[in-house]
Amino acid sequence: MSPRGARRKLLPALLGGAAAVVAAVAIAQTASTFTLKRDDTELVISNRALAADGARTIGNNRNCEEGQRLTIVYGPAPGHVETRVEDALLTSSLAVIRAPVAAQEGEGEETLELSDASVTFNRPGCIEAAEPVATPRVTLVQGRTEVRGTRFFLDRGEDEGVMDGPIALERASDDGGEPLLAEADRMTFAVGAQRATLLGNVRVTSEERVTSGFSLELDEEAGTAVLVGNPARSVRGDDVLEGNRLLYYLDSDDVVVIGNVQGQLEIELD
Repeated sequence: MSPRGARRKLLPALLGGAAAVVAAVAIAQTASTFTLKRDDTELVISNRALAADGARTIGNNRNCEEGQRLTIVYGPAPGHVETRVEDALLTSSLAVIRAPVAAQEGEGEETLELSDASVTFNRPGCIEAAEPVATPRVTLVQGRTEVRGTRFFLDRGEDEGVMDGPIALERASDDGGEPLLAEADRMTFAVGAQRATLLGNVRVTSEERVTSGFSLELDEEAGTAVLVGNPARSVRGDDVLEGNRLLYYLDSDDVVVIGNVQGQLEIELD
């Protein structure tokens, strides 16, 4: 083979290699990943935004806060930062992981804060300013349920994180009908048990029923929720059910009182 022919065959190979490198860089920009552990549960934080849009991922920075190592994951729109916890997915534009400098990986000493803000950075790679957006949006998606809040925080050594409100929940119907809606002051999410609980001034609205209480524990897999109140109250037309605990079947829109039964039912007799 002539040297010229060899060069012709080598050039496409080199270009192909360069394309592979470019692709690898692009993937790295959109999938920088960090992992937190809580007992047997992993929280996987990934940056799903592009550097061209202002995304930044800075790991284990000791220059920002005394005695702390900060990992900062910033994924501005149209991208986002996702935190996957088994079958649940949290999304935000900013994730900040803090750990004491001497902390060992896997000991649960990290805190995780998820928020929605516009961020500027200084030269050491620290956050210079973080301005909350006009309508902050941090979401939790689990099955057919999406919960929206303003901030999520998981403290060190804790298995249960807190999402600040106001909380808005929407659960899609399984038959294409109107979704079930709920609102509350705040929400907790137990990462190991995969359990979301709405707290404070809970109000659930479906096509025909309005139910209220001061807490709602959601079991997405079973399609049920337990509402607690003093009393919890559910109204559908002229039917009123009250009790300390109500079991709500989310797909059928049926409610069963399981504590301190009270109620008024309209029954038509022929």
